[in-house]
Amino acid sequence: MLMQFGGGGDWIGNILWFFMFFVFILLYPRMMIYQMVTKIEKNVQELEKMVDRGRNRIMKKVTKKPDKKLKEKVTNFMEFFIGVPVSMDPYGIVNKVHKVIKHAEERELGFVNEIAPKLSQEEKKDIAAAIQHNAGLYQLVKIIRHYLELIKKYKILQLAMIIQMQLPLIKKIAEALEKSVDAFVDNAPIGDGIGPLVIASMIPSRTKVTEMKEEQFAYAKVKIAGKTVFLSKALGPGTTIGYPGKFVEKISRKNKIDRIITVDAAGALEGEKDGVVMEGVGVGRRGNEVISYHGFQIEEVALKKNIPVDSIGIKEVSENAIYPMVEDVYKSLPKAVEKLEEVIKRGPKKEKILVIGFGNTSGVGNNEKTMKETEAKIKKNIKKMKKEEKERKEKENKFWNRLLNPF
Repeated sequence: MLMQFGGGGDWIGNILWFFMFFVFILLYPRMMIYQMVTKIEKNVQELEKMVDRGRNRIMKKVTKKPDKKLKEKVTNFMEFFIGVPVSMDPYGIVNKVHKVIKHAEERELGFVNEIAPKLSQEEKKDIAAAIQHNAGLYQLVKIIRHYLELIKKYKILQLAMIIQMQLPLIKKIAEALEKSVDAFVDNAPIGDGIGPLVIASMIPSRTKVTEMKEEQFAYAKVKIAGKTVFLSKALGPGTTIGYPGKFVEKISRKNKIDRIITVDAAGALEGEKDGVVMEGVGVGRRGNEVISYHGFQIEEVALKKNIPVDSIGIKEVSENAIYPMVEDVYKSLPKAVEKLEEVIKRGPKKEKILVIGFGNTSGVGNNEKTMKETEAKIKKNIKKMKKEEKERKEKENKFWNRLLNPF
């Protein structure tokens, strides 16, 4: 029997075979955990370096010679959190969320005022957004570090496997957040800014732009196809999405609005092409529950006043929404403008239409006059991204060439 199970040989060989088999069964899970922990540890260290790079970029924007005290202040503020209002009784939850978020934004700007009082208001908004995104990256790294320590402490193989399998996606999210920090520090237009960019390109330089400071929104009254059209977007070029819900409430009280059209970036599935312009109905919006109150308020106004809502979306995969604007999204601008004009032309001739360019207006001004500077920033970043992609592919090709042709 020993010979049958051991695959032949003398009894000493069979005993050794059984001994090695049981040793392997006992040690293999520990070997796997060690290998996975080593890999996860390495990735966590890379993610922590991303946080440090983002923090250093922010500090250098604040002052050319950042000191230890400033570093400590920025690091401490990255622990800042927003407590989502209790929703057990949903009545009034939207106004509660609005109040909490507005207070959070005021607190963030207050902190930036404290560390960088000499910067302009637009630059302060950029720094506040950069800190917010770097804090998001910091929280992500803390969570992965937490699970890593649990794995090391309790030797949980299954948890190690789950974290290892999720690492490519985690790194993708982390890289997007790191690039968004750079974009905000440089006041560069991001993918989410395609909606505001469409609006800015359609407002003539000499047309009066009304700024609503409290709602952080800007709008201009223009004529398109003989119709009165209010073109609106978040107040730029500082980094903000404004308060579109509150803006719609206020402007609809002053003007009889017959139709609302939203222009916004829209989530694309992996494998779909960025920059595809599509049309729909309803308020075009993305994001989590904390910021969806903007859409809720617009829907409330539309429902009470019986205003139909049309929507135009420009597709882009999720990480590109916070990247500096990629080429395919930028090239969709003429098509999006053409589609918007087509949608405006529909319906009665004398209707008044409110068009809202949803999204983050980082680096995007409020009219056609600012487009030259905005487009220069976009093209510069596209060129930079192409160079980085080329270098990445060359590095990848060298790796595979060395692997397949070692001699």
